[in-house]
Amino acid sequence: MSNRAVIQTEELSKTYRIGVLRRSVEAVSSLNLNVFEGEVFAFLGLNGAGKTTTIKLLLGHAQPTSGFASLFDLNSDNPQSRYQVGYLPDLPHFYSFLTSLELLDYAGKLFGIEKAERLSRSRSLINQVGLEGRDNEPLRGFSRGMLQRIGLAQALINDPQLVILDEPLGGLDPAGRLELRNVISNLSEQGKTVFFSSHILDDAQRIADRVGIIHKGKLVATGSMEELLSTHSGWEIRVRPISNNDIISRLNNLEVSTTHDPGSSNILVTNEADFKTILNWASCGDIIIRQITDRRSSLEDTFLKELSKSED
Repeated sequence: MSNRAVIQTEELSKTYRIGVLRRSVEAVSSLNLNVFEGEVFAFLGLNGAGKTTTIKLLLGHAQPTSGFASLFDLNSDNPQSRYQVGYLPDLPHFYSFLTSLELLDYAGKLFGIEKAERLSRSRSLINQVGLEGRDNEPLRGFSRGMLQRIGLAQALINDPQLVILDEPLGGLDPAGRLELRNVISNLSEQGKTVFFSSHILDDAQRIADRVGIIHKGKLVATGSMEELLSTHSGWEIRVRPISNNDIISRLNNLEVSTTHDPGSSNILVTNEADFKTILNWASCGDIIIRQITDRRSSLEDTFLKELSKSED
């Protein structure tokens, strides 16, 4: 990853007017964002948070109410800013009578790619996204997940330096999500920049270098995965199975959660005072500790925490 920002926004805002009364709705508010060359950046938020609107502003599909966005140091309203970009929209729609090969050939023509190179790239990409043997099948017979795959292939036909993907893993089964996560990781290894929006936090945690969290149009957190997951969130204490009613009653008075496996009980502790209390019980022989594990915040923990803070 270099220090060159390929995506930049400064005080980027978009307000829509909706309904008969033309009520103002601010979809994106004063967004300041940098995405650097060679990184995988996950843009996370609930449905309706402003993710797709931001992408439309980046690609010049919508005009900002105020502020600006740029790609490769070119304003997003300049068509040349998109020449090195590959794009997959959420819920892509293609001509259903086209085959996979015909769709990619058509996309290649739009970029002025020579016929032989179009064919070579198209076949390679069809295999890369897990659609081997489906070169000549019409898209009308494709499932949503298959359309996501061929949509990703068309986003890569021009060998872009920046790939922008809107909910690319939606509609895929676990195996399909794994395959596409691998494709995204491979793009990063090739030095390409990947910006993708998602509400699937597990996928983002697995492949993203940095994360931005948007809520109600506002960027509420941004940072590297390491920074966002560095917070200590408690301890998991595995103990010999608890059958003593007195210990069970005492645990109920603490801020802990307890689960039971066939051979052990597991106590999840988030409060340091409670943690010390349980250690004291162990020193007195009331319980027998088998293992203590430090817990770090998951991306889901961080996501929910930042959303809660933004509501305060």
